[in-house]
Amino acid sequence: MRAYQRERRYLCGRSARAAQYQEVEIYPLPTRDPRSRALDRQHAQAPPFRGTPKAQANHNAKMARKWFHRLAVSNFDRTDTHTTLTYAADLRPETPEQAWRDFRNFMRHIRDRCRAAGLDKPECLAVMEWQEADPDAGQKAVVPHFHVLLRCGLARDEIEACWHRKGVRLGRANADRLQLDKGSLEALANYMMKHPNRKHRYYRSRGIRNPVMPPPRDGRYTRRQVERLATDSALLHSPEYWARRYPGWELNEASANYNDFLGWSISLKLRRRKGG
Repeated sequence: MRAYQRERRYLCGRSARAAQYQEVEIYPLPTRDPRSRALDRQHAQAPPFRGTPKAQANHNAKMARKWFHRLAVSNFDRTDTHTTLTYAADLRPETPEQAWRDFRNFMRHIRDRCRAAGLDKPECLAVMEWQEADPDAGQKAVVPHFHVLLRCGLARDEIEACWHRKGVRLGRANADRLQLDKGSLEALANYMMKHPNRKHRYYRSRGIRNPVMPPPRDGRYTRRQVERLATDSALLHSPEYWARRYPGWELNEASANYNDFLGWSISLKLRRRKGG
């Protein structure tokens, strides 16, 4: 089947100019199916993966991790915090709904302190982990806890003090400054989303912005170019080659994947060159 090559970029920052990290997806779309173009415009991604239920679940988990990381690096930097919230044994919630109520109260306490101090409204991305033991599936119990990416002007000890229920400390709270690696928060984001089979949900506050997605560019790469890049490891991982293709950016990582239906696709992770 004939296909055309699409380049889609995700500029991860509060604005395109401020972005210090970007991801580029170069992938084929079938020309024979007129719905593929409309579908891609609608969802800003390639058409849905088709495969076995297990393969579909793995694909969905992978895409969820990718999007979560893009949100994280678009909205948080070294001035922000990663906070872990755990429960004391005698204060653990009975249901996920109760746990989320505790979290919403935590954020209310944060907002109240920020308002009293004249600080900007806080913003967050949060993930809850909770897994009941399932010996038949070989799953161990995971006690409920939260991972929170938080942007606010409060000191770390003030953030930690907000983890309580009607004045009773719920458990341990630990807030640490974020540490970016080559402009990326991928390791932390993957850690936060590491077990898709658990009762994972993530919460995003209203001020969290999506990455900037410029209009996709079709025809910038040909099928032969993509195939050559994908099958030539030295070229695929060449910082010099991608620096020419994307001036002002440096290569973090490049990978290629093959699909029996459409062919090769390429994924790039780039960081802003200093002074670029």
